[in-house]
Amino acid sequence: MTTTPRTRQFAAYIREAARRAGYDIDSPRGGGKTAIAKTAGMSPSSVGRMLSGQAMPDPSYLEPLAGALGVPVLALFVQAGLISDHATRHPPAAPVTPIRNAGEQLGLKGSHLDLFEALVQVLTSAKPDPAPPADRP
Repeated sequence: MTTTPRTRQFAAYIREAARRAGYDIDSPRGGGKTAIAKTAGMSPSSVGRMLSGQAMPDPSYLEPLAGALGVPVLALFVQAGLISDHATRHPPAAPVTPIRNAGEQLGLKGSHLDLFEALVQVLTSAKPDPAPPADRP
């Protein structure tokens, strides 16, 4: 079997994650490869090929493999080359609606809109209460 840079990189990531998770994958009789296979629902030979960089697991095994190794499943998808690292980043937060616009969207007008705007400004600038009411004597 021919290895590729992607399979070698994936294997290195999996080996390190397996060691961190406490699997003995380095000694022939350590049982780590078999334990990973059992926990992830893979065959021991598939785990051996994966750890040696000869093969990539089927994508359907990435979620159970992530669980077995205690790593985020998205990290395995990135390492396997199925998604880019950019796909794991959170999108920017939606812009905050200005207070006055929020009041208008609620149907407030005139002095009610002015009061709403003032109240929200006071509430958002106030310091948090030091203790919840239940903790007070």
